Amino acid sequence: MSITQHPQIWMVQLWLRAPRMLELGRMLHLPLSKTSSNYLVHCALSELFQKQAPKVFSLEDEHRTAAQWDTESGRLLPVLCYSNVDKQALQLLAQGFASPTVYDIVNWERVAAKPMPEFFPENMKLSFELRTQPVMRKASNGEKWKKGQEIDVFLSKVWQTGDPNVELNREEIYTEWLRQLFARQGGAEIETVGVQRFSLERMSRRNHEAKRKVTLIQRPDVTFNGILKVKNSSLFSRLLEQGLGRHKSFGFGMLKIRRAP
Repeated sequence: MSITQHPQIWMVQLWLRAPRMLELGRMLHLPLSKTSSNYLVHCALSELFQKQAPKVFSLEDEHRTAAQWDTESGRLLPVLCYSNVDKQALQLLAQGFASPTVYDIVNWERVAAKPMPEFFPENMKLSFELRTQPVMRKASNGEKWKKGQEIDVFLSKVWQTGDPNVELNREEIYTEWLRQLFARQGGAEIETVGVQRFSLERMSRRNHEAKRKVTLIQRPDVTFNGILKVKNSSLFSRLLEQGLGRHKSFGFGMLKIRRAP
């Protein structure tokens, strides 16, 4: 049997200086009282690494707005990500193209990285954790939505059912959505899954107009955990690098794995 390997990826641990992050936010004219921590991390990674910026990341910190960092001048923010280049290449990218202020966001002495396995055996079981947004875009107009509108998959089911007497289980709807997402992506299938955390969170989004206005939108924020089974090593590695679901650049979709018990 031939084995197809995905290009090497690395798990990288970055430590970002909160004061420099706030400076970047001001440079970008962001309203820090309304700007989410994840969005500011997204901006920092884009400024640091340009087109080589990691596609998925996880801010290993409590959920809050960037403005709350003001009183913690020495704070370092831990950010975990998957990258298709190693830590030396990331630093060279930042040295070559980032401004001095942006380059100094990273505490380079504390950056750590490890190569991920180049091959995952078929049927290998792994524990996983995934923070994502269970949302969908509507393909056509409806009574309560517009074509192309992005909505919570639970709310979509409620509207489609249209009967207030029918009890719907939010966790079951979310976990079924995740199973279908894995099936579409390929690479692995879910054996067991549950919702570890759920909230409705605000997201900061900038439009593409000249003034780059920031708007706040509310979306479901769900952290799943469970057991998955690898079905295709190359597709699974790509899944790690690319992430799952929408809004991956804003701290969602990073699949964290470890050996199953």
